[in-house]
Amino acid sequence: MSTRTDLLELSVDALTALSNAGFVKRAQKDVVEGKLPEIEQQPDGTVLARYADGVTTTLPPGLPLREARCSCPATGLCRHRVTLVLAYQSTYAGGATEAVADAAPWCPSTLAGAVDLLPRTTLEQARRMAAARPAIRLTAGSTPNARLPMCDVRFLSRTSLALARCDCKQAENCAHIALAVWAFAQGERQQSGFASMTVELDLAPDAARAPVQDGGSAVEAIVALASQLWLDGTSQSPLILDTRFEKALQEASQLGWRWVVEALTQLRQAVAGQHARASNADPATLLHLVSMLMARLGAARARTPLPASQILGIGVSGEVALDHLRLVPMGSQCWSDEAADGVRMIWADPDTLSVTVMEKSWPRAAPGATAVALRERRLVGMPLHRLAASQIVTNAARRRANGLLTVGTGATQTSALPLSGGAWDRLASPLRQPDVASLRAHLRSLPPDFVRPLHAIEHVHMVPVAAVIDCLWDAASQTLCARVRVAGDDDDLLLLRLRHDAAAPGAVDALARALADGPLAVAGSVSSEAGQVSMTPLAVLTAHGLQVPQLAAQGAPMPLASASAGDKSALHELLEGTINLLAQNLRQGLRHQGDAALLRASEQAAALRVAGLTRCASALSEALESVKSSDAGVLPERLAALYALLHTLASDS
Repeated sequence: MSTRTDLLELSVDALTALSNAGFVKRAQKDVVEGKLPEIEQQPDGTVLARYADGVTTTLPPGLPLREARCSCPATGLCRHRVTLVLAYQSTYAGGATEAVADAAPWCPSTLAGAVDLLPRTTLEQARRMAAARPAIRLTAGSTPNARLPMCDVRFLSRTSLALARCDCKQAENCAHIALAVWAFAQGERQQSGFASMTVELDLAPDAARAPVQDGGSAVEAIVALASQLWLDGTSQSPLILDTRFEKALQEASQLGWRWVVEALTQLRQAVAGQHARASNADPATLLHLVSMLMARLGAARARTPLPASQILGIGVSGEVALDHLRLVPMGSQCWSDEAADGVRMIWADPDTLSVTVMEKSWPRAAPGATAVALRERRLVGMPLHRLAASQIVTNAARRRANGLLTVGTGATQTSALPLSGGAWDRLASPLRQPDVASLRAHLRSLPPDFVRPLHAIEHVHMVPVAAVIDCLWDAASQTLCARVRVAGDDDDLLLLRLRHDAAAPGAVDALARALADGPLAVAGSVSSEAGQVSMTPLAVLTAHGLQVPQLAAQGAPMPLASASAGDKSALHELLEGTINLLAQNLRQGLRHQGDAALLRASEQAAALRVAGLTRCASALSEALESVKSSDAGVLPERLAALYALLHTLASDS
């Protein structure tokens, strides 16, 4: 009778992923105190545990841990099931040849035979999902991981598919696990011994592929919308644009173009925010959204290394229910407009390293009524400022394709717990960056935004802080600017920039206090500008706990020295000026520009040509000619190409 290798190789982290930290700690305590059950392994491999209190637990081979039979009153997972594993390891690991925690990398393609034994309905569902040829990110290692468009799958055992865990509601033996195994097998065929790669899952590579529908009517509707935005401006009445938006959304939805639908939705919300005078409304953001939408369509039509189905988001589910989930806070963003106040809370799953966002808005108080501060609004039964510094444990979460999360508020479903001191320590790469050079390399290694899945927030990272070099106030841009040295990095500095926002009046001073308090780490959204890596800080970890500037109470102003004018190169200022010109024209509408504005655009094109940026100059000149000749159909695509080029150059120059 051989030992159960699948149980021997489960590490404490793996066991925690299959159950929860509370059960594991209780089981570890029982093992230390010698309160072990009597363990018996039957000839067929079934493990039987008899406890002193009369409870018996049975775990046959090939079954997930939660499907073990236990005589205790618990309806789901219980400490007896978890203790069975640790007791089995304590009893059999000493005489077994298998290592309890083997750190050698392996490939889940070895589990392909077990996939064929899954229920027929599960396999049929998996094949339907695979027909859309989803893009799956694979990471090898001692715990291989597959990141699907909507779920993350981790393989916790080399010998048992039943111990693979997906973060969907089914958790074990689901269709996503089958997809992950097939993807690893395909990746191994393409590149044996790979460390990480992205594959487009194709179960019939030799068969003739059905081409992606060209979506002519959808493209026409989107181009018509973008043309109207460029010609008449985003300042035109949203009622005029509603028909265009509805037509484009309907056409894209019918084709299953998930990322195009998400891009249209974001653009529509940004236009509405501009008209509602939202505090987070930004002409540059609108320019980016319009341009990336058109660039995504162009990339899907072009022959790129990435398939059109992946760029458009074909086959990506709109929403998925998640299993037991633990979330660590990464900060918050606040906004307000004429009618409402809102918050976006950013969370990271330390197990899968996925970043999700919870959004909520509340109507503003009527004139004369008592206003409630945004930080005191309640979500998941807790004031926002307390929730932002807590961790969430829930089994009632649903995640949308773009990373937006909805969480059930029942007391038995969701709990907000105090944040442990080492919560951020579990965040590994790519969320936890060791230095600025690694962060810069990571940003440069990413494909362009217009071919990547479209998420509610991008490029969120956490970095350890060794020292704060300076903390200054730029009165012209109403922005706090600070430079920090990242732990272990003596060469590069990370620039922190936080602009004052009326929706969060205490944010700037709260950030200044946190930086003066000696920060241990900072989390935020990062970008590269003029070769300098900068971050919009969302949360700061100090010795006194996690500080979330956007939800801090307004306190006494912090005295800050004034920032001097930036040291931008002439080339960067030229690129930035051209981007600002495009953003202004998009807001006002090209057909409403007077002779002076058109002359300025011509002068800008000439300046680009003198600087050697002939492609940018030609693209700007061609766009102007499109307006003059009323050739509006090609205008959005030309301006999108120009913006993408300017944005890339401005990031590196």
